[in-house]
Amino acid sequence: MNIIAHFDEIFLKGSNQKHFISRLIQNLEFLFPGVKVVRIESGLWLENFQEEETARLALIPGIANFAPAYLVKPYLKEIIKLAESQNWGDSIKTFRVKAERSDKNFPLTSIEVEKEVGSAVNIKFGYKVQLKDPEFNLHINIAKDRAIVFGNTITGAGGLPVGTAGKVLCLLSGGIDSPIAAYNIMRRGATIELVHFQNQTKVTQEVSQKIIDLAQELARYQGKVTLHIVPFEHWQKQTVMKVPSDYRMLITRRLFFRISEIIADKIDAQALVTGDSLGQFVSKHPQTKARLREIEKIETNLDFSELKDTPYMSYKIGMTKP
Repeated sequence: MNIIAHFDEIFLKGSNQKHFISRLIQNLEFLFPGVKVVRIESGLWLENFQEEETARLALIPGIANFAPAYLVKPYLKEIIKLAESQNWGDSIKTFRVKAERSDKNFPLTSIEVEKEVGSAVNIKFGYKVQLKDPEFNLHINIAKDRAIVFGNTITGAGGLPVGTAGKVLCLLSGGIDSPIAAYNIMRRGATIELVHFQNQTKVTQEVSQKIIDLAQELARYQGKVTLHIVPFEHWQKQTVMKVPSDYRMLITRRLFFRISEIIADKIDAQALVTGDSLGQFVSKHPQTKARLREIEKIETNLDFSELKDTPYMSYKIGMTKP
């Protein structure tokens, strides 16, 4: 099948649009091997797309909406023939036609095209014309050498293409907040790497696989993701021995940030990303702005100078299981 994909935020980039569009095309062709992506007047044209991949396409950063589409010659008879030949849906009762012409030499105006095609579709299928909030929208884009016809669009992730806003390091736990934060920063154009602190008291094959699965899921929208695993046993023991129990979780988080900063410097990441959310409970206390700031103020007798020597292992995670 063929897909027409549209973007919106990229249009705000002025003279830099070409850079963002080029990156989005590269991402799509890498993420969907065998698919050819071509820039057209109204967006992007994706050829040889697999129908079962549409759910993943809806989550690719940079795409506002998309739809399966059909290419015909730019003649009214051909457009009507195509519109009448498709099964647009069995339960449709109301519809409208929306035509746009990038070729202003086309013999009919957009409104005239809408009337002609709408009349033919009404007669063929019995749909009732409804200009406001119809069940079905039939779109027609007419260019000089082709016309593209498509139905209702599927909402995409929007945002900017991954790889247009530098690199960040995302702290990844086994919960839901951190992978959501990582995905959201991808939607702002950032390339992500991940760091996970391995709890030596709870590490199991199941836990390790869960982290890999989360990294693989994020890789489905970026291509490949580097996952850094930090064995945390040494600092767990130090925290238990030297930090009062009420402060252990806060100090542990402080260690996470400091070690992550060291790794970020080594990989040239420009920021850290966490899944912190205000109101979430940590160690029986709700997270507030003030409480998050307090993490750096708590005094301990831990020797933070040793942090620079903290070992970690890095893995390249792809879209499928290794």
